[in-house]
Amino acid sequence: MEYADLERLFATQRAVRLFASRPVDDAVIETIIAAATRAPSARNSQPWRFVVIRERATKERLGEVFDELGSQMYGAGAPERTPWGDVPVLIAVTSEYAFGSTESGLAALGASIYPAVQNLLLAAHSLGLGSVLTTRWKAREAEVRPLLGLPETMAVHAIIPLGYPAERMGKNRRRAASEVTYRERFGAPWN
Repeated sequence: MEYADLERLFATQRAVRLFASRPVDDAVIETIIAAATRAPSARNSQPWRFVVIRERATKERLGEVFDELGSQMYGAGAPERTPWGDVPVLIAVTSEYAFGSTESGLAALGASIYPAVQNLLLAAHSLGLGSVLTTRWKAREAEVRPLLGLPETMAVHAIIPLGYPAERMGKNRRRAASEVTYRERFGAPWN
């Protein structure tokens, strides 16, 4: 793979919240999760566990929790709501707490989980699917855990809505790297 191919993937990845009703095949999901498991992890612990959710009632209940948290966080300025029940599939990214049982272990856990999430997002995008990383769940994890059938020893890190985008998305708009990069100390211009 040439870097130019990877750059095109980066430049067109977007947060997708509205999906077509087209189903996502299990083989595609397996491919995406396999890509996620290729991520590096602390001590090669591979702490991630994935729960694939298709059941409408579970998706709707998760959507209610998500929207309630959004209202609490943002008030009237809450972002556009995702119709969770209509999302073809949700992928919950979880782990056992035991992997992060100390303060340094918790930091390593995040450093292990989120590279896997990014691999998952990029793999989905490369296969023509849309997705968005959602992390509000931590605020009500005790309520979300039983919805996913997780024991109390498991943590919920993210739930990713996944499906074919309802509309064509163009290139993402991002600031130039030089605008967000500093030399040696914050505030010292890169260029």
